[in-house]
Amino acid sequence: MAQKLTINITRSTNGSLNGFHFEIGKPFEETPVVILCHGFSGDQEEWGRFTKTALEFNKAGFDAVTFDFSGSGKNPREPITLSKQVQDLKDVHEWVKSKGYEKINVLGLSFGGITTLAANLLNIRATVFWAPAFYFKRAIKKFHVIMGFLGSKFSNKPRLMPSANNEPIMIKYDFLKEGRNFDVESALANYSTPSIIIQGDKDEKMPYDWNFEAFQYMQHTKDYKFVKIEGAGHDFKDSHLDQFIENSINWLKKYNF
Repeated sequence: MAQKLTINITRSTNGSLNGFHFEIGKPFEETPVVILCHGFSGDQEEWGRFTKTALEFNKAGFDAVTFDFSGSGKNPREPITLSKQVQDLKDVHEWVKSKGYEKINVLGLSFGGITTLAANLLNIRATVFWAPAFYFKRAIKKFHVIMGFLGSKFSNKPRLMPSANNEPIMIKYDFLKEGRNFDVESALANYSTPSIIIQGDKDEKMPYDWNFEAFQYMQHTKDYKFVKIEGAGHDFKDSHLDQFIENSINWLKKYNF
């Protein structure tokens, strides 16, 4: 019987990550599971989008795990960085493996997408990227210049940024520095897990052209796919969300059943 359980996943550094485990009630070693990674300033529910997605995954025969990255959602506040999120995802992956799952998949939304790419987890069946922030440094270029100018003086002083339905998140200059130094093109070229990028063509935060460009660096085989969702922006919902979910399920079924 399907159920949604509150979980706490131990971090390899310190503390734990708040999360939910959506399970359909079948043996874990036989059931494929999807780890869902939320976006920057978001949380494990993504304003209901991830909850709906996890439940739809359940209907399709998948278990699902959602969680708040360190410093986000309901977790205690600490400065957010890409490297911390990568380690968080690795810790969640270890938790999932410890439950007995053998068919593991990952879905990354926006900043959760570049986190998934940077983590490059081993033995993953398939990856789904939703409007990934592969080129997020372009989106914050102006802010990066300002922070760069002030960095020498304020690099150790956290800045607060709004997070809907949660306390403000914290970032330091390291957040932007890591984004600037991450070689996204090499990471894409070396990403060997079957992957689909699902992207709205009206996305103003992570424009369609950016992620279509990113897709060109991935391997050119049938195990890599780019899907355009017409009319969808970055905060997609309703029928657009349904299309994101449908394409995700169809892709994951190919590599899990």
